[in-house]
Amino acid sequence: MANEAAIYEQRQVSLRYGGLAAYTAYAKKQVWPDLNRQGARVLCLLNGFIGDPPEEVIQITRFPDLEIWNGCQHTGATVEDGLVVKEEVGLLKPIASRPKEFVPPEDRRAVYGFRRQLIRSSDVEEFANCSENGVWPRIESQGACILGLWSTLADTDPIEVILLTGYHGPGHWEETRVTQPKPEGVDSALWQGDLELRKRREQITLKTWVNLMQAVEIAPHG
Repeated sequence: MANEAAIYEQRQVSLRYGGLAAYTAYAKKQVWPDLNRQGARVLCLLNGFIGDPPEEVIQITRFPDLEIWNGCQHTGATVEDGLVVKEEVGLLKPIASRPKEFVPPEDRRAVYGFRRQLIRSSDVEEFANCSENGVWPRIESQGACILGLWSTLADTDPIEVILLTGYHGPGHWEETRVTQPKPEGVDSALWQGDLELRKRREQITLKTWVNLMQAVEIAPHG
């Protein structure tokens, strides 16, 4: 598994109405360069599309270690800036080969499924295996691209798992669902492997939520 030493911060921000453009401009000019200087790198900035208003923003940032994350906590817009209404921060650890350390342009998509799943902590390894060796090969053969799979850093039971999958648009997301017959052009072995391991993944999932979000920026610095 890649990125074993790194940790990821999930920063969920509620902005004032109409504040997305100003927040994004501030992040690009002030926040992200400061993070880069300290060894951190933004993986994605997403905002609400289907399921959340556009002023709901999620930023996921990679930090080499906890010490560097601690040193960066002064960085970012605040309530005093007039843009932020509410902010929540959580720490994540990667549990599969995604996210990649560097995200190439061909991996980037316009829309992302932000899926949260609650599972038993003893099932994390099996959940990752079902995803990486069953679901992902089939869905990526249809043009989707997995950005990352994480669990919360805190060791809880049950534990929350977060999956980010990129699509070209909401129609593309619909096309990749398994609620319809196998599309022409999709390899039968990939489809069957998905069905088998997806079924097992569903069996070990206690609860799941998903929102579609728009990509504001994906890996702006690689």
